[in-house]
Amino acid sequence: MNREESLGDALDQLSTRFGIELPELVESVEGALAQAYRKAFDPPGEIVLHLDPRSGEMRISSWLIADDGSQVERMLPVDEFKRTAAQTARWAVMRHLRNLERDLALSELAQRHGELSSGTVDRVDRGQVYIDLGKVQGWMPPEEQIPGEVWRPGQLITVVLLEPRARWRDAQVRVSRNSKTFVLRLLEAEVPEVASGLVQVREIVREAGLRSKVAVSSEDRSIDPVGSCVGPRGVRHHALLTELGGEHLDIVPYSTDHSRFVAAALGPARILTVEVDLEIRNAQVTVERDQLSLAIGKDGQNARLAAKLTGLRIDIRPSEADPLDASEDGVGENPPAPAPDQSGEEPRPGPI
Repeated sequence: MNREESLGDALDQLSTRFGIELPELVESVEGALAQAYRKAFDPPGEIVLHLDPRSGEMRISSWLIADDGSQVERMLPVDEFKRTAAQTARWAVMRHLRNLERDLALSELAQRHGELSSGTVDRVDRGQVYIDLGKVQGWMPPEEQIPGEVWRPGQLITVVLLEPRARWRDAQVRVSRNSKTFVLRLLEAEVPEVASGLVQVREIVREAGLRSKVAVSSEDRSIDPVGSCVGPRGVRHHALLTELGGEHLDIVPYSTDHSRFVAAALGPARILTVEVDLEIRNAQVTVERDQLSLAIGKDGQNARLAAKLTGLRIDIRPSEADPLDASEDGVGENPPAPAPDQSGEEPRPGPI
């Protein structure tokens, strides 16, 4: 079998194997061969190369402008080019396949935005973590990482996929462990009731690396949404904490009753009373003195996240407060909160 026949058979096999239309593949090879011929022999005029995909035979010509202005075709020799042609064709096919795989990977990644993916840390360079995700490379910049986590090559890692981007040779995708979506996808992976929709995740607030709060509910009264997420003997909750690197994760019951929701959001502190004023989006909370620091949290973190979760400003004070307790008022944040609907019933619009 001569070289031309081998080339034709190879193109035919690649077309079938990778599902590429033969004319598309032949066009890429013809373009690469024409460029290689010009580089090797530098003939005058415009080079036109035709490749028969069945026989592998090449026909090369150049089009010149005659003195009268008409175009004249001149046939060019191919014998000296045959050895170069086989190598050039192989390179052209590989480049075409590489570009095709990259484009297919980018298309697939665009459809998988927000999904979980696992891989192996390839390298860490100047705070950027590069991850082998199989067909593509994951790229996790510092702002998408959980503060305090340290990654080394070879470690297994789970991330959520964000935006893909094309590079010269391959596809790359921005990934995250810092986003709320990462927590949501972990819940879906660990809790079948969440994945099936029996338990709805109503809201997530997060300070990555420190604490997250998740409000859950279920329309099925026979299902305990919090218990479903915690799991028997806390196994599901423990699995979530392990994946989050020890970050605290509070799972609380969502309620349309603002007072009950605020009390739950301030867990694990025990709450005595909650008075809500929806007109000013404020909740006055009373706790026992020994629960005050727990309700507020370190640097106000627990109260701050509870305020974000409920959409209310939360003021916490101990029961039977004396003047020395006045400094504890107003520890909750006053985040931008959605205005209540006309009924004033729903603190949140629904599942995220």
